[in-house]
Amino acid sequence: MRKKILRSAHLAMIVMVAIVGAHTRLYALDSNNRYLAYGIGERTCEDYVKFRERRLVTLEQKQPRFTQDELYDIVNRIVEQWIAGFLTAHNLYVSDTYNVAGKSSMEDIKGRLETACRANGKEFFAEAMISVVQQLNSQRISVDPGK
Repeated sequence: MRKKILRSAHLAMIVMVAIVGAHTRLYALDSNNRYLAYGIGERTCEDYVKFRERRLVTLEQKQPRFTQDELYDIVNRIVEQWIAGFLTAHNLYVSDTYNVAGKSSMEDIKGRLETACRANGKEFFAEAMISVVQQLNSQRISVDPGK
């Protein structure tokens, strides 16, 4: 009985998402074509380039608990987790997408982000990530290869 209810709820959710999805754009924006990015996404591309070049002023100041290399490693892990979260959300919300990154490594994606950010340092990091995802889309994996 419980399985039937769960199946019905699941089916209703799929139908609702399909109906809503048919009437919305690819990216969910407000009426002014804007959105809110969290975390690293709200930083500028200039900051990302400085980080990649190991020139972040805040990390250059002496820290009592960590070496400079440790601080850059911590920030690198935070950046990678933000990228992974963005990719995961994209995979979840975009149809025909199991893995938008395809066979690209995290280092490849960070390199693409750096290239995009160098081209437009004033844009937000989230915007550069959107550009990179659009580049990656042609090589995406559409369906779970294990199924």
